[in-house]
Amino acid sequence: MTAGALEGVRVIELTHAWAGPYCGMMLGDMGAEVIKIENPRQKTEARGGYPYVANESVIFMMLHRNKKSVTLDLKNPAGREIFLDLVRTADVVIQNFRPGLMKKLRLTYDDLKEINPALVYASLSGYGNTGPKADFPGVNMIALAESGLASTTISGDSPPVPLGYALCDVVASMWASTGILSAYIHRLKTGKGQEVDMSLLEAGLSLMVSPVAQHYHVKGDWVAQTGRTDSNAPSGFFRCADGFYLTVFASYPALWDRFVKVMKLEHLTADARFATRDARTVNAQALHDIIEPMYETKPVDYWVELLVNAGVPAAPVNPVGRVIQDEQVIAREMIVTQMHPTAGEIHVVGVPVKLSETPGSIRTPAPLLGEHTDEVISALGHGARLAELRQNAVI
Repeated sequence: MTAGALEGVRVIELTHAWAGPYCGMMLGDMGAEVIKIENPRQKTEARGGYPYVANESVIFMMLHRNKKSVTLDLKNPAGREIFLDLVRTADVVIQNFRPGLMKKLRLTYDDLKEINPALVYASLSGYGNTGPKADFPGVNMIALAESGLASTTISGDSPPVPLGYALCDVVASMWASTGILSAYIHRLKTGKGQEVDMSLLEAGLSLMVSPVAQHYHVKGDWVAQTGRTDSNAPSGFFRCADGFYLTVFASYPALWDRFVKVMKLEHLTADARFATRDARTVNAQALHDIIEPMYETKPVDYWVELLVNAGVPAAPVNPVGRVIQDEQVIAREMIVTQMHPTAGEIHVVGVPVKLSETPGSIRTPAPLLGEHTDEVISALGHGARLAELRQNAVI
């Protein structure tokens, strides 16, 4: 197997839930050595969430492939000593503990840079390290609401629709990984580390480009005018004869021309409501009222084939069962089978970015709790103390 681009980079992960683990997973997939520090008294079933296989969280197994697990009591002086030795060997630390905990443990960036000035230290939190809400607790659902993302799902008098996924956690992880790699490149040039400060709130807000543009640069209340939160039409989800939904995007002028031709709606080009892109956007509901009944006459695959062959972007709204059978998903190796030592065969999502010379890979399954404790601590020179450390519940 080809070495990953980050081979030789050591990452220490002090994380839980989604945001930190997803960030560490991204670096691990690219070849970094990711060492997750866990509480020696951690219960296996508490490491992640539903669903479970053989008492192992499948979510945990998905987010922790390509990682090592070391159990270490950071509140114990002996555990702290070992951890600081590990930090001296590290390139990156990732933490997403609740605000104030790292300060209490004396493991902030300011603490650790004293022993490793080249360290890149990434903090993920609800609101970031500064500002009036820095000490507030924050989770994905709160960030969805406060960033405005949840408001984009409001339709009429209906409440916001839960997105059903830890979107802000994942986007925060992606931004954090970009920040980590940027800081690491700077370190290669200067020898100096730095802190990477990322919040779930800002992750959500980073996706609000169109709503912010509409707020500042559209006269009046855009949603009130159009009944829509986006600014494209035709664009949306349409129910088909077989019960599946179709998504179509034909807002751009060239796409609109192809769309009306293949749908035999050329007469709409003479309608002032739809003559320009701006007009179609303002009159999106009227346009959708015309095309919605058409899609209800045929199954979704019929419409996808028709539109795609005409050069119009279209796709089915796939449930997971269809996603994993999609020929493109299979060709791009986006569902990977792994053998876990206790859970057996599991399926995880593959590595989405493809590098031509140093591709990412899924090499090892998620570790058992403390699986690599002896290996890592012995390499730090504490091998002779393992029995004592275990007896004293340090590891």
